Amino acid sequence: MYYRQCMLVVLLCFAMITINMKYIIGNNNTSWMLAYLLKETRLILHKTLEELDYNAGPHLIQVELLDLVKQEFDDVSILDFERFYSDRGKLTSIQPKNFGNLYSLYTRGKTITEEKYKNNYSKYQKYVSINNLGPEDSYDLLFEKIKESVNDRVIDSQIENLDISGKIYIEDKILEFERIISTINIVDLVGLDGTGKIRNSIIDNNNLEGFELPYNDKFIYVCSLEFEEDKTLSNLYKQILVTGKPYFRKTYIGDIIIFESMKNIYSKDIEGNKIKKYIESSQISDNLNINKILGIDLVGKFSEWNENTTLETIYNRAMELKEFYGSSENNHKKVL
Repeated sequence: MYYRQCMLVVLLCFAMITINMKYIIGNNNTSWMLAYLLKETRLILHKTLEELDYNAGPHLIQVELLDLVKQEFDDVSILDFERFYSDRGKLTSIQPKNFGNLYSLYTRGKTITEEKYKNNYSKYQKYVSINNLGPEDSYDLLFEKIKESVNDRVIDSQIENLDISGKIYIEDKILEFERIISTINIVDLVGLDGTGKIRNSIIDNNNLEGFELPYNDKFIYVCSLEFEEDKTLSNLYKQILVTGKPYFRKTYIGDIIIFESMKNIYSKDIEGNKIKKYIESSQISDNLNINKILGIDLVGKFSEWNENTTLETIYNRAMELKEFYGSSENNHKKVL
């Protein structure tokens, strides 16, 4: 009798986990951030994006998230870093006239972009620093804490199929969902739907000619910091923004440089800095800003197809979705 009662409790718990749950799909910083903020969700670690795809935007914590970070760390402050410019071979610490137009033309294929895109080439960039560290190290510390708090709500599996009527097929399991957020590349989300309904809806609602999303190829190279000029510049600046070369930005992080380019660089090094690894990614040319499709909420740069995604915009979306992804008694409580 006792054994049967125990088994009943186990089955009830399993039913609570697998039926009418609220899930987040993805294994990237957008999905981890959402799971941290929406505490009654479960995170399915379906990976389709690399860290260097920057699905959550640049690796820095926006100053608007200062109070959130203070909940986890004691030594928190607002710092900034400075950018340097290389305009068609001319090096300068002052942003050249019309630099933004040229930079946008090369990266986005047009000279006029949305106002928020200016954050990519402004002279100074503020960020939240933890323990007086730089932007990337502070960012990494925050996500270490986020992952620690979310780990007990993780399902580490790849999804085989997604039924928009409310079922997720994972290996030999079927998870029924009440609500779901996708943070994976929208192209990969389409691939999980065998009916073609998600694909057709995207085409119909965004005036696309076939399933052709607006983007250009982008190549990201991680190099060791070896060239003497770069060693000198790395002590003064965080980023060098460039026009007139294959790459458009290089970022100094400790003893490495990350080059971002719109063209493939067929070489073992870039300007004397040995290439350690590279990935092929996508540069969004036109934002589609798709927040929801057939009942699936979309959050993240390549999920929404929004080049201006940041941790701040993800936080704001989480607050908008909180009413639908929390219990009834917690629907209207604020995180901050």
